[in-house]
Amino acid sequence: MKSFNIGSRQFAVIAAVVVVAAVILLASYWRLQAPDYSQRAELSGMVSPAVQTAQFVCAADDDKVIEVTVGLKLKNVDELKKLLADLGDPASSQFRRYLRPDEFTSRFCPTQEEYDQVIAYLKSCSLIIVEMPSNRRLITLRGTIAQIKKAFDVHMNIYYRQGVQRLCNAENPTIPACLSGIVESIMGLNGFARFQSLFKNYYRPWTVSDDDKPSGFSPAQIATAYDFPNSNNKKLGTVYSGKHVTIAIASAENYDMADVQAFWRQFGIDRSGATIEKICVGNENKKLNVETTLDLQQISSQASCANILMYLASDSEDSSFARVFNRIVCDNRADIISYSWGLSEDQSDPASMKNFQTIYMQASAQGIPVFCASGDDGAYDSRDKKKKELLVVDYPSSDPYVVAVGGTHLSLDDAGKRTGEQAWTGSGGGISSVWDRPAWQRTAALPAGDKRVTADVALFADPWLGYAMYFQGKWQALAGGTSFAAPNWAAFWALTEEACGGRVGSVCATVYRSCAVPADRERLFLDITKGDNGADRLPGYKAGPGWDYPTGWGVPNGRALVDWLKSDIEKKR
Repeated sequence: MKSFNIGSRQFAVIAAVVVVAAVILLASYWRLQAPDYSQRAELSGMVSPAVQTAQFVCAADDDKVIEVTVGLKLKNVDELKKLLADLGDPASSQFRRYLRPDEFTSRFCPTQEEYDQVIAYLKSCSLIIVEMPSNRRLITLRGTIAQIKKAFDVHMNIYYRQGVQRLCNAENPTIPACLSGIVESIMGLNGFARFQSLFKNYYRPWTVSDDDKPSGFSPAQIATAYDFPNSNNKKLGTVYSGKHVTIAIASAENYDMADVQAFWRQFGIDRSGATIEKICVGNENKKLNVETTLDLQQISSQASCANILMYLASDSEDSSFARVFNRIVCDNRADIISYSWGLSEDQSDPASMKNFQTIYMQASAQGIPVFCASGDDGAYDSRDKKKKELLVVDYPSSDPYVVAVGGTHLSLDDAGKRTGEQAWTGSGGGISSVWDRPAWQRTAALPAGDKRVTADVALFADPWLGYAMYFQGKWQALAGGTSFAAPNWAAFWALTEEACGGRVGSVCATVYRSCAVPADRERLFLDITKGDNGADRLPGYKAGPGWDYPTGWGVPNGRALVDWLKSDIEKKR
């Protein structure tokens, strides 16, 4: 047999050929395995309607750094909607059997593999990942305008509208087609989507009380007028304080505890044993905010033993508040959420609104109600470029998974007795142009239609009489708006949850069910039958017997409503 000897040079050549072949094979394999980012899919509904009436100023600076938040789609949505309906249905075996965050994530959120696919694409675009919440629903990222434009194939411009300039996308963004089944929206591109505090005072700048003493209604006057079963109420009866209940306040910027403590001292509020914890989502903004301050003062005074979590966004952009709400539901420490910011539906882009709704759906699945101010511009929450009055409702109070709290004008006599009440002209309320009517609103007691209508309930809000408020070391005059009505309802619900021994979610389903029987409705709510919400501009919607747009079912007859809910829960146990 003839033998072959291979020299070192020949061996080296053969080895090199083998290595090259291996590299080629590996490269071919990688090309087969690597995702194809070349095919693109458009994310519809991501252009703000405000762009249509805004004036183009210039293209955005490519070097400017911004943060955006990518929202991912829920899965098994039909199953989730059925579950949420069952949670509020006394006939269902799932009635009030709320989920934990991990249960919700495993059943309805993207898988870890899907989440990782989106992150891999974002990193391939040299974007910096800022935040990845545990429910795999959001991804917050940072990058330059140039990087954002490249990643999402979108032009970013500066526009001028109604006295302000905003950075905003000119068209719908796109994403790789392979991610289109996962990604819902990209929040933070629409600079016009900035929530406004639903706080109202008739003088700007701030007016200070002449003698630096409180003006407007005190916590005791509000509690007594609506028969809240707490220590502020001068009527006799069982007293609750919100003990063992935790309330989250979703707001922006900051507050000064000295202002809050001055308010407590003035009205004899004892917060012994209760805590207030600040949780900044994103960078802390030291600027004091009137909305954040008043929410804390109102809730801490009416639910004096409830623990309060102050979830604070650094600004009022929709992407910032999306992160706040998502953090609240992931933490699952709060039993109730109070929110007094809003934006007219016609200034919100549909995709971002849908992203918010998925977070509210998780809150509902976990038994956490969201009480939201209905707006302070009556039925006309926005105007078009010709200044024509438009019937528009405020968002997120229009969302079916949120409790929309309207406003009233309340009259008290010198003894503090309620002598009359009518709809406040600024109370938000009307017909949503976005959301379908939920099952609990499909009743002959409401106006005919297939869209969600607001408000659901109401409370005093008129700034002409106003609430007592202490801000930046001074008592303020003529402070009101549905910003005050929402936190007072949230505080009242804390008394309810203490009385019932745990979370009483599905507030709207429960309230509308309680009002289905006329005798119960008359006992549990004080009906508001006069006034309208024309915002002193046009007639608006009129208040009337039963449910109406400005005030919903009316204002609570507190103690009676708590007793009814206690009895309702005991029947189902």
